[in-house]
Amino acid sequence: MLTLINILIIFFSFLIIYQILLACFGDNVVEGLTVVEGLTKYKPYGDKDALILGQQNAGNIIVLKSEIDDLTGLKQEFQDLSSNYSGLQSQVNSLVKAQNDYTNQMTGGSNAQITGTTTDTTSDSSTTTTS
Repeated sequence: MLTLINILIIFFSFLIIYQILLACFGDNVVEGLTVVEGLTKYKPYGDKDALILGQQNAGNIIVLKSEIDDLTGLKQEFQDLSSNYSGLQSQVNSLVKAQNDYTNQMTGGSNAQITGTTTDTTSDSSTTTTS
């Protein structure tokens, strides 16, 4: 048993070290976002002329609007999942009700009377006396 615990400690230690190495040296991946070559990306601001900053701001607004337009599809998907969830909940409720009805039909709707599991006879051996 002790060796199993040692093996598990070593295994989880390697997993933790692996995650630390991925965080330090892995690619900078943002889950859920894909980068397609040739598309405009958000550009950070710097110390530039006001005209250049205005043009850069307009470009960044276009990029951010396109990203938000991509997110509007998620709203419809969320609504679809929500309606699927409510439909699934009603199906589960009907299955539970059907199972309950079947159980009541099989048992007559009352709890079963179980007998013979306890003994009603008690003998007290401490009261016996010898003469």
